[in-house]
Amino acid sequence: MASVSKLLNKLTANGELVEKLDGGSVRCLACAHRCLIRAGKRGICQVRFNDGGELRVPWGYVAALQSDPIEKKPFFHVLPGANALTFGMLGCDFHCGYCFAGDTMVITNRGPLTLQDVFELGESRNKQTDEEISFPANLMAITSSGGLREVRGVFRHPYQGDLIKIQPYYLPPIRCTPDHRVYATNDIAKLPSLVYAKDLTKEYYMAVPRTYKFSSPQFIDTERLLGSYQVTFQTPWKLSSDEMQKILDLTVEGRSSREIGEVFGKSGSYIRHLRVKIRNGRVTESKTSHPYIEDGYLRFPNERQPGIPLKIKMGVEVAELFGYYCAEGSIVSDKNRPNSFQLNFSFSKKETKLADRVVKLLDTCFGVDARLVLRDTTLAVSISKASLALIFLSLAGERSTKKRVPEMLFDAPREVVKAFLDAYIEGDGHRFSNGKVGSTTVSKELAYGVGWLALKCGYFPSVYDAVMSETNTIQGRVVRRAPHQYSVVWYENTNKVKRKIVETEDFHLVPLRRIERESFSGDVFNMEVEEEHNYLAGFFLVSNCQNWLTSQALRDPASDVALNLVRQVQPEQVVGTALKNRADIIVSSYNEPLITSEWAAGIFKEAQKAGLKCAFVSNGNATPEALDYLRPYLIALKIDLKSMQEKNYRQLGGVLKNVLATIQKAHEIELWVEIVTLIVPGFNDSNEELWDTARFLAGVSRDIPWHVTAFHKDYKMTEPDNTPARTLLRAAEIGREAGLNYVYAGNIPGRVEEYESTHCPKCSRALVKRMGYVIMEYHITAQGTCPHCGTSIAGVWHNDPKKVRLNGLGMPLPMF
Repeated sequence: MASVSKLLNKLTANGELVEKLDGGSVRCLACAHRCLIRAGKRGICQVRFNDGGELRVPWGYVAALQSDPIEKKPFFHVLPGANALTFGMLGCDFHCGYCFAGDTMVITNRGPLTLQDVFELGESRNKQTDEEISFPANLMAITSSGGLREVRGVFRHPYQGDLIKIQPYYLPPIRCTPDHRVYATNDIAKLPSLVYAKDLTKEYYMAVPRTYKFSSPQFIDTERLLGSYQVTFQTPWKLSSDEMQKILDLTVEGRSSREIGEVFGKSGSYIRHLRVKIRNGRVTESKTSHPYIEDGYLRFPNERQPGIPLKIKMGVEVAELFGYYCAEGSIVSDKNRPNSFQLNFSFSKKETKLADRVVKLLDTCFGVDARLVLRDTTLAVSISKASLALIFLSLAGERSTKKRVPEMLFDAPREVVKAFLDAYIEGDGHRFSNGKVGSTTVSKELAYGVGWLALKCGYFPSVYDAVMSETNTIQGRVVRRAPHQYSVVWYENTNKVKRKIVETEDFHLVPLRRIERESFSGDVFNMEVEEEHNYLAGFFLVSNCQNWLTSQALRDPASDVALNLVRQVQPEQVVGTALKNRADIIVSSYNEPLITSEWAAGIFKEAQKAGLKCAFVSNGNATPEALDYLRPYLIALKIDLKSMQEKNYRQLGGVLKNVLATIQKAHEIELWVEIVTLIVPGFNDSNEELWDTARFLAGVSRDIPWHVTAFHKDYKMTEPDNTPARTLLRAAEIGREAGLNYVYAGNIPGRVEEYESTHCPKCSRALVKRMGYVIMEYHITAQGTCPHCGTSIAGVWHNDPKKVRLNGLGMPLPMF
């Protein structure tokens, strides 16, 4: 099967949005990045490249094709009720040079994991000649917004060359390929932006986001953790194996069951019963079994009832207990007694209060009676209950080098996280008078897990990795020791100590100690994270791989997956599909359509010949050249205006002024423009910012429709909240007060009063009544006016109002 590079190189044509430069270089004019692309190189989008001085651009395929209601774009003033055939393309190249070494720790919903481990989580993989893509199920990564975004794929490929080793203060180094981009700044008064690793100097600060979201209460699913676990336990018999063999020998001699019973002091019926079991091979010294589930509890054979509850809330006290376990706990068992798992906590003899607290917590949380054991050098809390011991083993590890923070704590409420941290530090750490908090462990996974929880709670963690000698002497004995010791330190009162970190509103800015190059030969890794396209590597914010959609397209062209993602077509075929599905308009959307402008124009030319209208859905990062190039074909342009704060756009990888310039330019060249702002609580929902947005739009044209839409929180997230209807109503009212004639509130049908429908700006009559994406009533005249007062209603309207589709499906229909 051809590689993606060959496939995408084949599906191209010479670009028209280009400036040819001396020396065979070209400048791409499709988007505001204005990439300078030298011969043999690609632009930021990875799909536009320089081939011998010619800019090659995507042509001849679609990666997504769907029939949508036009209202879903959303366009409310463009042919209401119409079907829109929407197509999307690919936006990146498979051969990614932006990767990390496999030991790089990334922050996920399962806690800090190495990229190598994240790759291994994928049950489904797509393997090529020299690259491989893994698809972990239900894996999410922490991004710049502090929330979780889906990891859509993890990439691994061989690499030989230099890596950049970035050594920051306070944290271990990270190693990446020279072209990987990280968020950094060399001016603390400016927001961090993407910088190539090869361009970093000691004058830069790398960015660690400061604000993170906490989630809802978590539960331990005992049945899921232990339901399939098998234990082997001894089977007691009243007679020894020699005595059982004697029974068989006497039987061969012809002795009756009664006679044999008299020899051993047993009844004849007992001997007959036992003899059958012996002959059937059912007499064994041990037995293997799954746990029992009874009345909402789980227990193992030979374990005292009632066992452990099937559902256990990870509340403050349970989290506290796990904190003590990660600090001082262990699991031991006797190899001769397989069902003998024992949960132990070891304290110094002076820590009687801690030991008593653990005893109380075990009773409160799990209903078990633990005992205090005074040993030569320690005071231990011990409980012999296999089910409980295995819960702790499964969630937090068995021995010191394998300890880890229980996974559900990474999704737990703040007070639960804090309870775990406090107990962990109390058990095996120290608090200093200057606010310093520190602990030491030989488990890398535990160190990063504790550091991540501290960062979530608002404390910047230092993590130090010390290489240790192989042996040590303790009380005259030579013992082996772990190869690494990790210290985690943070300050709960930063006013009492001076550090090199610079704190801004949004970031911890960490200075760099040194930047080095080192030779490398081996596998490197990267991730594709949806929407925000960034993640935390070693706690630092970095750009992700942008290859996922292209990599999916690499699968066998004959397979269903490939047919759903990449289909080679000509413009006439796309238009034919639109006509077949009774579409009135063709829209370029899904990925950023500016990077495939020439292909869109090719389709739009054929669409115009067939009497169809054409539109664009864009992030607004356009150039004047691109807008002029597309103008002959377009009737409408929808732009996402995400914020009126430059820092928010920088966080999302964009530039606010480019988007504002696109809105102004589009209106000047008489394109119909509609604007969408997704209202995210705590991000862009302040009155000040909403007023700034509304005033800017009204300053361009009071007739520009402004759609304020509701944010819906991610899986399990409780911060930020879903956008309430009252916030959308407040935003819509601000838009009206700022002078905008058409303001709409979306994503929560039936809860935003009149703001789903189009009203006459003069007489206020409802002209287009909507419920979600469905047109319920349509009253605009063929001349585009209000039938009641004659006011002209801005937009692109139907020539024959009687043909408007009412009460449609209001949902998309995939074409393939």
